[in-house]
Amino acid sequence: MEFKMIRSIRGTPEVLDSALKALKEWNPPEKGFRRIIFIGCGSSYFSSLAGNHVLLKGSRVESHAFPASEFMLHYRELAKDALVVASSRSGKTGEVIEAIKVAKKKSATIIGVTCNENSKIEEISDETIVIPSGEEPNIPATKSFSSITFVLQGIAVKLLEREDKLKELEAIKPTVKKILAQEDEYRPIAERLVSKRVFVHLGSGSGYVVALEGALKFRETLGLPNEVFPALEFRHGPVALLRGVKGLQPILIAPKGDSTDALKRLVNDLASRNADPLVFTNSGIFENCVRIPWDGSEELAVIPFVVPIQIIAYYLAVLSGLNPDFPEGLVKVVERF
Repeated sequence: MEFKMIRSIRGTPEVLDSALKALKEWNPPEKGFRRIIFIGCGSSYFSSLAGNHVLLKGSRVESHAFPASEFMLHYRELAKDALVVASSRSGKTGEVIEAIKVAKKKSATIIGVTCNENSKIEEISDETIVIPSGEEPNIPATKSFSSITFVLQGIAVKLLEREDKLKELEAIKPTVKKILAQEDEYRPIAERLVSKRVFVHLGSGSGYVVALEGALKFRETLGLPNEVFPALEFRHGPVALLRGVKGLQPILIAPKGDSTDALKRLVNDLASRNADPLVFTNSGIFENCVRIPWDGSEELAVIPFVVPIQIIAYYLAVLSGLNPDFPEGLVKVVERF
């Protein structure tokens, strides 16, 4: 039986077309801002981190990414005269809607990003970017994560006025098509992992964003415990998990960039401790790894690296006899908090 989740993943190239069209129709505000803040919940928060990462790597403008709830409860004063980019797949996530209201009271300008027209986020934002056909029928975010990430990274690139990065964004779709053409190569990886009961996901920079979202997909579809750390933080205490948790499987996301050499040393360290990390990379310095066909920058590597993780999470659930479309205990939209 084939579930809806894999069909949604296969629909990523088409929804990236929709996201690109919506992005091209959007122009940055002419007004300058004291700071830029990205907010979201769940996968949309991780998309926010991806957008903020692009800004942090390319600008001196103050920027932040927060879970909408944390922003609303603790950091609302930062919204004064800020540009707030709020994303929600459904357009009606409770904490995101409330955080927008809080930010508007502080004279923030709000850009909403959603996959649903005529939603609450569109009603209360100053401007909204809607990604048609972005939402999937399954509960775990797949193509919606990729499309929202694409738009948030695109907003960052447009704010930076980087035409070269806009062209690089357009290279993501053909890369995803290459990855999907190799779908049969990812099922054997899932077969190798299906006996594992605990995972630790590691990454640096954009790789850390992928680690967060990948870990969430594993939790949602499998219901298994896992941990996530910025890669080099693993040595600072969490490495004890290798001793205390039998069968722990490290997963390392290593896009080529500033962190490559450090991540290679980490892999060597893990190997010396009899760990066998599964490495996803586009760098030539790693051996026995999953090669990602991405030739672009580290900042924009999130989508090309996350799609294989989504596919593996899907097959892990299927091989475990689980329904990845509607995991027990999850709802698609959290409207109350």
